[in-house]
Amino acid sequence: MTIVDARRVVRHIWQMRYAFFLLPLLMSQVAYGDEWQSRVISALGNGGIYVEDAHGRPLLTHRVDEPFVPASTIKIATAACALRELGSDYRFATEIYQTEEGRLIVKGYGDPLLISEEIALMAAKLRRQGIRQVRGIGLDNTYFSSDIVIDGVERSANPFDAMNSALLANFNTVHVRKFPGGRAESAEAQTPLTPLAAQMVRRLPVGTHRINISSDSGKALQYVGELLAAYLTQEGVSVSGEIARGKVPPLARLVHRHLSSHPLPDILRGMLEHSTNLTANQLFLSMGAHRFGAPATVEKGVRVMTACLREQVGWRNFQIAEGSGLSRQTLVTPRQMMQLLRYFAPYKGLLPVKEEVFMAKTGTLNGANTFAGYFPIGNGGEARFVILVNDRVPFTHKFRIARMVYEGVNGSPGALSRTR
Repeated sequence: MTIVDARRVVRHIWQMRYAFFLLPLLMSQVAYGDEWQSRVISALGNGGIYVEDAHGRPLLTHRVDEPFVPASTIKIATAACALRELGSDYRFATEIYQTEEGRLIVKGYGDPLLISEEIALMAAKLRRQGIRQVRGIGLDNTYFSSDIVIDGVERSANPFDAMNSALLANFNTVHVRKFPGGRAESAEAQTPLTPLAAQMVRRLPVGTHRINISSDSGKALQYVGELLAAYLTQEGVSVSGEIARGKVPPLARLVHRHLSSHPLPDILRGMLEHSTNLTANQLFLSMGAHRFGAPATVEKGVRVMTACLREQVGWRNFQIAEGSGLSRQTLVTPRQMMQLLRYFAPYKGLLPVKEEVFMAKTGTLNGANTFAGYFPIGNGGEARFVILVNDRVPFTHKFRIARMVYEGVNGSPGALSRTR
């Protein structure tokens, strides 16, 4: 036997001893892995799941190529496509024109965060530009089609059902407080009580209310005009004449182009954290108009989202109906959602933190309970996960499944509690 042969024998013996030492530990981990995976699949019910590490190695897969209703997890796709189509430095615009008669016309371009503070900024700017008297306010919402119907949005007074428009204020809602005896005030210090809001309070019980006013598009537009009039008055501008819907006349002069104080990433962060359906579909519609021209329509939004997800993310054989996840016609697979998470990884910081460890988006409809995002692995790595359950289960079901996944991937029960 040569020296080289002897060294090979010794190395082989040590390798065998090392393997013998590790075998019980490895067998224990495999058995534990099989156990947690089986428990997750058993608890899943009518759903699919896809879990992988940061290198794309599958850790758990089940029914990954079957289509499911994603509910609000589809907002990740809306955010990804908005960043692609509009750009991370995009800011929504609202234009104000003046006619020869001294009338102001406000034209909207879909800003979902046209809130009281933004309208106050507009009024202050107009005052600084020398406007001292306004003879009527016109409201132009023609950048969006007038017959938009978002599948899944119901015509109710619930703020979650606020309808989309090219020009809206405060998410198409009014926030008011009514006292015994009938006295009313705005429930927001920065927002004046306008005549329309005061009128709506009369039929409400005592208490604080946020009311969706968009079931009547005329009233929703009137509210924008009333807020602008109130802030102009606070600036010392004399306001008279009617507030009414009206397109920008050909000879009107652009006097102010207001750019939102909120860049697109800020809007997306708020949409993903609060799961704001109105904002998601304002973005969905705006993308369509941005690519294919006004007026914005559902069909144009579908075309942009479909092209984005097919060309940028690699999706095939899927169906998108709108941008918020309210529609049950939107169908995607766990594998497609995992492709989306890989694509969205540079922007994952826009997602909210759930259960203190999951950087993820939830989704909840009657019969749909979903969760998708990222979580840390104990060795400093990261995992991506998609949970799509289409079953009547408790709201917390998604979190229960996610906890089981987290603890299974991290190697021991109770890992989530120790992380907190």
